[in-house]
Amino acid sequence: MKGRLLIPFAGLCICVLAWTADLTGAAENGFTLEQYHNADAKFIGDGIITSVDEGIRILDLKGCEIQSYDGLSASWLYVQEGDSGEWDVAYSNHANETHILRLSSEYEMLEDQRVLATDTLAIDPILVRVDDGWLLTHTTIEGTINNPDPDGENGVYTVKLYRSEDLDHWEYVTDVIRGDQNLEDGDIRYVDGTLYYFFEMENYDKGPSAICAMTSKDGGKTWSQVKELLPAVADNEMANCEPTDTGWRLYVSSDYACVGESYQGASVYYADYTPELDPVQTYKRSRMPDNEAVRLYDVKETDGQIYFLFARNFLTDCDLLLRKIEEE
Repeated sequence: MKGRLLIPFAGLCICVLAWTADLTGAAENGFTLEQYHNADAKFIGDGIITSVDEGIRILDLKGCEIQSYDGLSASWLYVQEGDSGEWDVAYSNHANETHILRLSSEYEMLEDQRVLATDTLAIDPILVRVDDGWLLTHTTIEGTINNPDPDGENGVYTVKLYRSEDLDHWEYVTDVIRGDQNLEDGDIRYVDGTLYYFFEMENYDKGPSAICAMTSKDGGKTWSQVKELLPAVADNEMANCEPTDTGWRLYVSSDYACVGESYQGASVYYADYTPELDPVQTYKRSRMPDNEAVRLYDVKETDGQIYFLFARNFLTDCDLLLRKIEEE
């Protein structure tokens, strides 16, 4: 299958909205797409990949749609840089499928392959390059999905790990973690031979949640005990955790200042850790503009700038915003 450029009118309408916002000064350091109602979004090179109505779209950093793909259905997305400037996108959908979408540096579709299918919903795929191949995880859910009741019965969430040498053939390795808690928003980093798995753990949907980490030194075959990075004192939604010159920096959106309001009361915070993931400082509120009612998708630091990609009023209007600031 090949990618196609959008019919110009659709992209033009969104570009005009973003351009008008720039003229009014409302989004002079990014863009605002009102009521965009997307389910997920990640940075991909100099662009953004997002799922809207389970369709995959590529935006530029002005909010203009520059690419979409026929016949693909996605709700959860993960981006990994491939060879020669290409991109590998892991995505899952409500058909219980996990795919690998391969894109050129110009976002043309090179290949789309269903690599895993499950009997139950599988969410939050993660794709990571290691020395001798690739690792892929997704989280299967048996029973209740996103139980909203503190006294209700949770489903069983299982983070399953697979390995491949060629991105085509996958073999099961192990279950990283399994439990009757919501295990969500996972991310993996591979640093100096060690795998770091970061994730959110909550007892009920939109309730207080902890941000946790596990490590593996044998390619994912065995994993450490869970280490808590942020305690479950607020609804903490993780965007990413990246290595820094002095350790690690974690970005979350959290209702820390108004516990119980979840996404509608959340702001962006960051926390710093030593290389051993011991806390240095936590819950530092970001200087990001429009830092209210945030559901944070992704954060990217480049050339002294920090870019924040997030939804505003996720449960109602679900606007999509990009904002940037000087490094904090």
